[in-house]
Amino acid sequence: MPVAPIRNNGQEQSLTVLLRNIISEYPAGGGVLRELCQNADDAGADAIEFVLDTRQHPKENLLHKDLAKFQGISLLAYNNKRFAQKDFESLMRIGDSGKAKDLTATGKFGRGFNSVYNWTDNPSILSGTSLLLLDPHKAWSSDIGCPGGPLYDFVANSNEPEIKNHLAAFGSILESYDTAFEGTIIRLPLRDEDQAKRSEIVEDHMSTSQKDIEDVFQLFTNELVESLLFLRNLRSITLRINDKIFAKAKSIVPNERKNDRGENPVNEGYRQVFVEQSKEHYESDFMMEISILQSAEPDTDPSETKVKYAISHYLQKSTKDESLQKWARSHKLFPWIAIANPLDKTPDFDGRLFTTLPLPIQTKHPAHIHGILSITPDRSNIHSGGDTTMSANSSTRLGAQWNQWLLQECAPHAWVRNLEFIRSEDLSPGWDFWPAGKQGELGQLWMGILGAVFKKVVEDGYELLPTLSGAVKPTNEVAFTLGIPDDLHFSLRDAGAPIVFPPVDRRTEIGALDHENIGLEYLSPSTGRRHLTTIKDSDALHHLDIKARMVLLDYVLSDYQVPDFKNCEAPLIPLSDGTFRGFEMPASQDDRIFMARDTVEVALFQKSPERTVKISALSEKSQEILVERIADIEKHTRIKAWTVEDAAQYCSSYEFDIITEPTPVVKIDKPKFNDFVNLFWKWVSKVRPRGAGVSTLVNALKDLWLIPLGNQTFQRIGSISEYPVLNVSANKGIGSFLRQAESALANRFTPEIMYLYTGDGFPEATKSLQKLGIIKDYDDRTSLMKWLEITLKVFVSKLDYGEKMELTRHLFDLSRNCSPSERLCMEQTIRKLPIFQEANDLSPNERPWRSIVNDDPNSPVTYIGVENLPITLDTPQHIFIDIKYDCLKGLVSHLQLFKCPSPPEILSDYVVPGISETGTPSDNRRTGFIKFALDHFKSLSPEARSSLSRKEIVPVSTEKLRRPGDTVFGEYVAALYFQEEERCTLRSFDEGYHNELVSLGMSENITEQVILERISAYSSSGRSHSDIDGKVSTLFSRGKPPPQPLSKEYMELCWIPATSPEGELGLFSAVQCRSTKLRYLYKYFMPIMKSRIFVSEGWEKWLGWDAKLTVQQMSKQLHEAKKKNDLIVIAHLVEYWHKIYMSGTASLTVDAELKLESRKWIPGSSGGFYSPTEIFFTGATHLPPHYDIVCERFLRGEPNIKRFLTHMGVQQAPTFDQLKDLQDRIATEEPLSAQDLEVALYIVEQIAILHNKKQDQNLISDFKAPDQDGIMRTFSELTASGIDAPISLGNRPTPHPRISESTIEQLGLPTMKDRILASLNDPRLEQDFSQTQSPKAVIRDTLQRYSVESTFSEYLANAEDCMDEEGKTATRIDWMIDHSTDYPTEKLIAQELEAVQGKALFCYNDGVFTDEDFRSIIDVGIGSKGQDLSKIGKFGKGALTM
Repeated sequence: MPVAPIRNNGQEQSLTVLLRNIISEYPAGGGVLRELCQNADDAGADAIEFVLDTRQHPKENLLHKDLAKFQGISLLAYNNKRFAQKDFESLMRIGDSGKAKDLTATGKFGRGFNSVYNWTDNPSILSGTSLLLLDPHKAWSSDIGCPGGPLYDFVANSNEPEIKNHLAAFGSILESYDTAFEGTIIRLPLRDEDQAKRSEIVEDHMSTSQKDIEDVFQLFTNELVESLLFLRNLRSITLRINDKIFAKAKSIVPNERKNDRGENPVNEGYRQVFVEQSKEHYESDFMMEISILQSAEPDTDPSETKVKYAISHYLQKSTKDESLQKWARSHKLFPWIAIANPLDKTPDFDGRLFTTLPLPIQTKHPAHIHGILSITPDRSNIHSGGDTTMSANSSTRLGAQWNQWLLQECAPHAWVRNLEFIRSEDLSPGWDFWPAGKQGELGQLWMGILGAVFKKVVEDGYELLPTLSGAVKPTNEVAFTLGIPDDLHFSLRDAGAPIVFPPVDRRTEIGALDHENIGLEYLSPSTGRRHLTTIKDSDALHHLDIKARMVLLDYVLSDYQVPDFKNCEAPLIPLSDGTFRGFEMPASQDDRIFMARDTVEVALFQKSPERTVKISALSEKSQEILVERIADIEKHTRIKAWTVEDAAQYCSSYEFDIITEPTPVVKIDKPKFNDFVNLFWKWVSKVRPRGAGVSTLVNALKDLWLIPLGNQTFQRIGSISEYPVLNVSANKGIGSFLRQAESALANRFTPEIMYLYTGDGFPEATKSLQKLGIIKDYDDRTSLMKWLEITLKVFVSKLDYGEKMELTRHLFDLSRNCSPSERLCMEQTIRKLPIFQEANDLSPNERPWRSIVNDDPNSPVTYIGVENLPITLDTPQHIFIDIKYDCLKGLVSHLQLFKCPSPPEILSDYVVPGISETGTPSDNRRTGFIKFALDHFKSLSPEARSSLSRKEIVPVSTEKLRRPGDTVFGEYVAALYFQEEERCTLRSFDEGYHNELVSLGMSENITEQVILERISAYSSSGRSHSDIDGKVSTLFSRGKPPPQPLSKEYMELCWIPATSPEGELGLFSAVQCRSTKLRYLYKYFMPIMKSRIFVSEGWEKWLGWDAKLTVQQMSKQLHEAKKKNDLIVIAHLVEYWHKIYMSGTASLTVDAELKLESRKWIPGSSGGFYSPTEIFFTGATHLPPHYDIVCERFLRGEPNIKRFLTHMGVQQAPTFDQLKDLQDRIATEEPLSAQDLEVALYIVEQIAILHNKKQDQNLISDFKAPDQDGIMRTFSELTASGIDAPISLGNRPTPHPRISESTIEQLGLPTMKDRILASLNDPRLEQDFSQTQSPKAVIRDTLQRYSVESTFSEYLANAEDCMDEEGKTATRIDWMIDHSTDYPTEKLIAQELEAVQGKALFCYNDGVFTDEDFRSIIDVGIGSKGQDLSKIGKFGKGALTM
């Protein structure tokens, strides 16, 4: 007989415990959304939408009464594929999902869906015609006989109210109940606090709030883009809160092809390789554009951004390890790897691992890696084999082995393909697109891909190796390096050199490879020369700056292998023309380039920049190599050194290229040619062959014009035997002058050959030419005189005035200390020289030059020297020579050439008697004599001056002359005369002789005589006012009034231009008109001068215009100003009256005559005029036509208007009495007219303002306000609107609707609530505990002074101060937060209090509020403790911190 057990102790697990364990592995957050995305993708859906539905749905008449608690806030997940029957069945088997054996689906654990229990206890699924309600607690579902998950056909029962009410919760997506739904909706009612307390699924009673889901949305938004990268079907993910899109991501594969089954390439390959196994492998590359729509801030409109990825998929049928392949397939692991490389790289990008959806694993790679990896069930990590205690056949160890093979073997293949795809899209896959290098990480299987990718690219010859320039090249076209200086690095990069130099973060892993065995060539000067030659014609190299080229040149020269230099054909050698050449040997000698060995050669041979190396651009090291090894370099490259023969050819080609004939002397104006000549002779002295004589040098350089003669002329070296050169290089005396004059003449005339060697600027040439005896010295008087005679026509005759004066000075110096023979030689030569000028009226530059040789010995002509005689004296016996130049006078004296009389003798004997008494300006000879006499005015005797003053010598026009005493001059005095009067001296004549003419009697100021003469002339001239206008203006502005008052005779003369009040222009006497400055006081009864004529106070007094206005004049001016609404005139009158009142004169008379206190003369803002008692400064804006405020423009007219108006009794604003009086006047009409209604409303506002300031209710007790019908009523009759009124109070009049609430509050009008409370019988309700005195303003001020934290301190102090009538105090204080909202909201004291029947903060203390405490609440700012020294509180505001 078998032994019987005592009990059954088998292991089992309840559904809720199982779910609790599952959600511990699948924590809440974005993982739940990812699982639902995975399920949608497996189902073949191309769109999924998550909707946070915050609305409340029907809770009555549901499928079960207990379902009401799930009709609140929920999360709905919708995709556009139906839930199949097998999917419903799969849900029944937790952990035994149908996907585990379904090779077309990615999921395999059968637990992903159940992660939704993180947020809900009762998920539901709607798809097709089915509605599944899950109830893992089997609470309500047991009542209907389907414990755990009843399934309904909602279409068949669509008319049932229970179905309709229940499906209302799906309304944010589901539109129709009576047709099958082509998609799937998963609804997750969020677990509230009450459900969490009862739930057996979640620990710690964790609930899920709306904010929790919003936070998940926010975090999930950050990975929306990435989530779409590797999903096979899903192309759109949307997050929505009710009807507003929170975020949306959508992917597009441009030009994506689909097969006849409708499969995209990835699905096709998946089916062929993994499901059917009809292909060994499958590869696919495409660009994916992903747009994401999201809001930067919660309440802002969403904006769209786009990203683009290059994606490569690689699917392989199996691994080489059969056992691993068998295990992997049984676990639904396939050799599928994919790389997603973002095209727009960002610095903060960090690649992630994916298994269709992103895993929480950052890889540091610049791209995302997808693989069907062996992962932990919660998708938080991959198996990496870290636990060595597990058996080799364990799933964890095998999973790690699988992951390593997938990432180390398959991933490099996919990555290389991805790089090749990027290149095929005309992009350059630089290092930013390559895998990251190892950084010392351990146990990270996704690292180490770089080395495999690099090795594969090199060995297989892919054109993918990133060079320094960013271009990609194959192995055979690049040189490789792991370390070069920064400057060489950047120069090679900018040149576009095919050099591979991995970035520092990838250098270690690539450096560990066996580079030579995989076919890489290292960078060296030799390989650098060769590789630079390959890019010699590239744009990058041709646009490379010189600094970078010099770095490259230094590098290719650094190994000193001169014979190999010719292999560098890259243009690195800098030429002076800005171009560059390579080292290769040229085809002809004409293509050789020259290397200067020192600074002299650099400066000398500058004009062949296309053949000259630019020494300044070379580094010190490169220059040293090229100079020291020039002999060897000439043999192997195009570079050579300069020789004398090269220099001669250079000069012929560049310096003398325009000279076609071998003339002895040429003129060369080239810039810096003189420096070249001087430097050339210096260079010749250095390179001159040892022992070579003059003849040898001349023969080598015979065809070069290198002897400087001055004036940019140069003599050919081969012509010195025929034309010897005169040396005047000494920089002193006449030698210096000859050198300068010769140069000046060469600039002005056709150069003549004078054979003067100046030597200026040619120190090296001078030394060489003197040493060689090529030039001759010339410095004695005899030789100089001979040279002057020989060169008379080409030298002295062509000298200008200044040069001849300079020559005269030097000749004068030479004449001082010479011997008789030298003096005779000089006299004979100088008489022949044209260095003398006749004295006449021409300018020195216009006078002809002449010599003083008497060719006819019988001629009676005598030469006489005079000074400063610009006129021509007609005496046939004499020729007057101008000797005003001192050196010429001295030269004449030393050599006794002719006599020189004194200037006074010339004036007295010839000039003054030659001027007639009268004449015309056209008599040039007479004019010349006049000017000569005035020019020498100081030399005239008193008799001569008196004689001149009586002669007509002053031109007043081109045709008339006057005596000096009959003329005037000066801008202002001249302006007083008419042109035809011809009294003004011509300006040009005055400018030359003003002081002389004044001495002779000319007037230059506006005198009293001129003023009176002009007044008389103007009044009798018969001219119009326009002719006289400007002259009168000048008289007033530039003249000064005479000291004596204007006589009566002149006061009555009409000579002042003015405009009458009627607008007529004319001339008026001083009695009849006034100036523009006084126009605002006189314009309506007197003519006024034009505005541009300024009359000073001095002139006004002289004219008698400073008299006071009469009362009649002021009355007429005011009357006309009011008629024309001329506020400016009224303002000036007021200012005038103010001055009268301030002076204390005529005040009674003016007031009595003008009746200012009762007269309507003050302009109001509305446009009318008011008396002083009817107008105010403020407070009457809307009171016209009864009252008004003073026009603001009028007030600003003059500074003292407001003072005078105040003096006249104008008040600041209407008083209560004035407003009451006005209100009584308009209240006689019922209802009010539109105009009076505006006045009445404005009065109410003003009363409210005034009352608010005075706080005295008695002041407004007699006032009225318009009611809703426009009828005036007392304030006590009106009731402010509010809550609905009972019938008994419904007929009360209310204030006019345009009276604002703030005004009603300031006036203290009773509200409907006040009326209701007053009607109640309970006396306790009649107590007034409402705060007064603008409580809102007081509270607002208190809260600005007291911080939030001080609330607790204030109430603690209140509790401490608490004491009732029996002396009992508070001993404790408690604070409590009440979260409840289940309080009655109907039948309250006032319905508005419904809003405060919710959550609250309670403050409790065990003291008792006294009546005094209650009253202190009402008396804000006074309190009950201010005078009680035993209390802490004193301001009465502490309670307001609530």
